[in-house]
Amino acid sequence: MSQARISKAPEPPVFREGVVTRLEPQTYDPERVSIFIDGAFWMGVHRDVLREHPVEEGQVLPVALQQALYRAELVRKAQSVALRYLEHRPRTVQEVRLRLERAGFPPTLIDQVVARLEALGYLDDRAYARAYVQGRLAGRGYGPRRLQAELRRRGVPPDVVEATMASVLAETDPLEIARPLARRRWQLLCQNEPDRRKRRQKLIAFLQRRGFSSGIAYTLLRELE
Repeated sequence: MSQARISKAPEPPVFREGVVTRLEPQTYDPERVSIFIDGAFWMGVHRDVLREHPVEEGQVLPVALQQALYRAELVRKAQSVALRYLEHRPRTVQEVRLRLERAGFPPTLIDQVVARLEALGYLDDRAYARAYVQGRLAGRGYGPRRLQAELRRRGVPPDVVEATMASVLAETDPLEIARPLARRRWQLLCQNEPDRRKRRQKLIAFLQRRGFSSGIAYTLLRELE
């Protein structure tokens, strides 16, 4: 996603005490309301924010309440950005944090939004890691080392990575995952690479790129030869 297309945190309005002269539903989104102070547009907020912080026409709006309205709107906006980001596929906590940082939300607010999404079950690094490993180990034939590196690159904590790999590998033997991959590659190498030493080297390198250990690679090479 390009930087230009990333939704941004709303800029803070001017905080100055004044009288609420008008509350007007916005044309493009009736769930949002424009607040006018002393006859001038101040900011737009969602109706849920107004239910949390009620405002009426004619009341004096103190600075403290203005700041509370802005922060509540900011939290709602950040949560909306995060949920849209999660619509496409599951994400790690770190990926969501970085997304909100790029959008310009402050760190303390990001902490608040991430904690709420975790409490609601939208973010779960353990569930993410397990689904990721299971899907790519058997589904794509990726080995443990590659999967560990990819999880760490996505910001999954090291202890979660280790626990996930131990759990999945207790149920799935990576040798059995690598065997059909090695067999298919060996058949191609036998057809296209006449040099026996180079065939061996290429098979070992292929399996290591896929994330399998040298021990598994040499075990399969001995089987195939």
